Amino acid sequence: MSSPVVTISADRPVSDAAKLMLEKGVGSIVVVDDAGEYVGLLSESKYLPEESVLPYLRQSVLRILGSELGDLENIEEVIHSTRSTPVGDAMQKYANTVTPDTPLSDVAKILVGEGSHHLPVIDGGKPVGMISRHDLLTLFAETD
Repeated sequence: MSSPVVTISADRPVSDAAKLMLEKGVGSIVVVDDAGEYVGLLSESKYLPEESVLPYLRQSVLRILGSELGDLENIEEVIHSTRSTPVGDAMQKYANTVTPDTPLSDVAKILVGEGSHHLPVIDGGKPVGMISRHDLLTLFAETD
């Protein structure tokens, strides 16, 4: 698990979230409320879908950003017009989470079986870390 976890508030624009993710070199950030409690997850896949086919683009990026794309020629306009969208409107509100006590086997099932790439670790409502698929790969590379 990576800790401390990178967080952002739901009222910040998605452009700030993108800058923070690039600055910190992370693929997702945890969205928190004013009390620092977990409310959602924002992942790089919301900006850059892994699949480049139009149906996925329409269902993911445009739904998240609340924009309508006439054709791919207008993607720069869509990006420009949605930079100020609040993180709270773009985040996954019901993303999977785990606790510090969650068994590794359950973590692996969520990351691999459910297709998640990032898994916030929540303790008492507050984010304490982030587990990624990369963290699982690291376990395979380690020696006893």
